[in-house]
Amino acid sequence: QIHAGIVSKSMQFLNRYLTPMTDIIQARQGTVDKYMGDAIMAFWNAPLDIENHPYHACAAALEMATALEQVNAAFKADGLPAIQIGMGLNTGRASVGNMGSTQRFDYTVIGDAVNLASRLEGLSKMYGVSIVASETVRAALPEALFMPLDLVAVKGKNEPVEVFALLALDKTNAEWGAEVATAQDAMAAYRAQDWNKAEKLFRKLKHDVLGNLYADRITAYRRTPPGKDWDGIYRATSK
Repeated sequence: QIHAGIVSKSMQFLNRYLTPMTDIIQARQGTVDKYMGDAIMAFWNAPLDIENHPYHACAAALEMATALEQVNAAFKADGLPAIQIGMGLNTGRASVGNMGSTQRFDYTVIGDAVNLASRLEGLSKMYGVSIVASETVRAALPEALFMPLDLVAVKGKNEPVEVFALLALDKTNAEWGAEVATAQDAMAAYRAQDWNKAEKLFRKLKHDVLGNLYADRITAYRRTPPGKDWDGIYRATSK
């Protein structure tokens, strides 16, 4: 009976989190593919075509990050722990449809673009941001505000991708504009191996996890310089 009670409370905890997040995805015309424990997999532009679907996906991600604050406030009032989430966004060609076996079909999406989104979600904690987006998402939303994070070869891939933190849907956002400009200058100095300038700029970021990450990398490169042919790529060793 104790075990059953614990399971019931865990289910209630998850349901209270998953319900508002699902509401946001569906309101933004997204399709919920599946729940994987406390994770949600969703996609846009299928089964129906959706105009400007990258915008709706990004809007949903930002709204989910905001909604989490309300969810955590309710959890706190009930003596429950706060939770953090990470999201990965990518856009590209994929195969969508009923897949599975003769016993059971599952309407889902598969492909390299889907795998990359999953890998980006896994990197969110390392960079200390809620939403990690690919360069294709950034290119699809030139009006949005993205902060550069890294040039990374995700686990299982050789080709690097530029990754960004999605901060706002409007480039004129006053709250994050200066942060993005600092990050861009810091990244340029880092890739030029101007370690002193890069470290100083990274330390100015409000995103202290990102600043500390690069400060640690710079310390290592000072000890062991990467060489003139360094490509600036970080190669992820985990998902």
